[in-house]
Amino acid sequence: MLKYAFALTIAGFVAWGVAGTLQESECLHGSSEVPTELARRQAALRFARQVNTVESSVYNQEQRYRGVNELPGVSAPPEGFRAQLSTDGTSYTFSIKDTRDACHFAYFSDQVGTIYTVAPIR
Repeated sequence: MLKYAFALTIAGFVAWGVAGTLQESECLHGSSEVPTELARRQAALRFARQVNTVESSVYNQEQRYRGVNELPGVSAPPEGFRAQLSTDGTSYTFSIKDTRDACHFAYFSDQVGTIYTVAPIR
């Protein structure tokens, strides 16, 4: 009986490791990123830079930040990405998330202008 419990425990750890490896292989962005996904990710980064640049310009003129739909000249997010911006006028937080990626790739920024790559805790 003890042998069976030990075997089941080992099998569980092996399955857990395989599941983790399979999940990593489902990621669209990373070491195995294909050119089309690289292009989508780079377009999302350009979008994030555009939002930060326009927010900075608007703030310099109006002394307030705007919502993403109120930003002049900002293009739509790349296909498969969803943008979200929250502002109280004196600060903002911004994210652009890949809705197609099983690993939930995203960029994040705020009024400071630094763009971060975000990965969820697993």
